[in-house]
Amino acid sequence: MSATHLLPGALEALRAVRAAGLKLALGSASRNAATVLQRLGIADSFDHVVDAGRVTHGKPHPETFLTAAARLGVLPAACLGVEDAVAGVRAIKAAGMRALGVGDARVLVEADAVIPDLRAFRLEG
Repeated sequence: MSATHLLPGALEALRAVRAAGLKLALGSASRNAATVLQRLGIADSFDHVVDAGRVTHGKPHPETFLTAAARLGVLPAACLGVEDAVAGVRAIKAAGMRALGVGDARVLVEADAVIPDLRAFRLEG
């Protein structure tokens, strides 16, 4: 696994978030998220990683996202969660955050907005 395995638009989205001076956390159901980020070459893009080994309840429970917000020192209402799965979107909404779905809008109906893929990610306003 290397940077060549990043989804199209992922690196550009991470760079845009960092260039805007925003804090960034990864919430993952995986127990090896930190290792994956290292291998992909993007570990330094994240301020915190909250993986399955750091929470008691997995998605769709909001604990992952609430923990991420707490570690960033940001109120959940000031956060945007980005997810590609229904359970993740539900967890984001249950945490009191706005949710950006990545994928099929017909599936991610509970998200506040949906983009087809990370190439469509834009920071505005």
